[in-house]
Amino acid sequence: MIVGILVVVMVMATLWASNAWLVVGQGHAALIVDARSHKVTSVVLGPATGFYLDGFAHMSGQQYPVDIYYATEVFEDAVPCFSSDQLEMNITVQMRWQLNTTRLVELFQSYPRLDFQSSAITSIMEKNIRFVTANFTALQTIDDRQLVAQEMQTQVLSALQAEPSLQGALSYVTFDMKNIAYPNDYTAAIESKLAAQQSELQAAFESERIQILANATAQQDIIQASGQAQAAIIVANSTKQAIDLILQATGNQGNSTQIAELYLWVETLQQIAPNVHTLIITAPNTNVLIPLGGDNSTSP
Repeated sequence: MIVGILVVVMVMATLWASNAWLVVGQGHAALIVDARSHKVTSVVLGPATGFYLDGFAHMSGQQYPVDIYYATEVFEDAVPCFSSDQLEMNITVQMRWQLNTTRLVELFQSYPRLDFQSSAITSIMEKNIRFVTANFTALQTIDDRQLVAQEMQTQVLSALQAEPSLQGALSYVTFDMKNIAYPNDYTAAIESKLAAQQSELQAAFESERIQILANATAQQDIIQASGQAQAAIIVANSTKQAIDLILQATGNQGNSTQIAELYLWVETLQQIAPNVHTLIITAPNTNVLIPLGGDNSTSP
């Protein structure tokens, strides 16, 4: 009888232990729930391992653990929306959050099936994203993309904080608008418009560049022509002054024309033969020596 009692005790102890033993992983929590009242009797935060259950109550179905993940959760989805001018768009968003471990019991009471993501977070997010896009035209979502993203973030986070069933349950919440996808025909039209604008800007740039080059060339020609004109005036004035000096020195005003012609003739010869410093002209019954003032290092 004693042996039988011991066997029964050992079997019962084994059953109790096997049903009381609980392993809770990293980032998880175990809510110990009374099946009759559906109330949480205790919370075990992981990582943890031990006898956290009433073995017999668990074995009889009067008590059960509920696993809940409270560490960082990442959610990404594409939300179909319409702009204010009724263009359909798909907004790809990503959200991250953690659960406040001090509010796990209240969260379970609001969502016994732990479907708070699909029942609350996702619906709130989609509703507010659609509300924001309805206030912008399709072109505004392109031109003011950062403003649209900021408005979405503000609206979604505010709505999540105001939701009574999630009050204080979410922490470290972030919202990121990753992309706006437009219909293919609209995207093609936008790309065509951008290409046309780029071509127009390029043409304007080329026109401006050509005009600048033309103006620069014209200015250069003007400067060169002006310089040449100034040089001709200087040469003419110098020639006149030289002839006047020769006439004053010789006192021969009657042959001024011949003297001027002779001076110009000599100047021309100096330009033709810059290395000759003396020119001998022979004529019938006379020889004339004309000093040209050339380089003295060169033989005449």
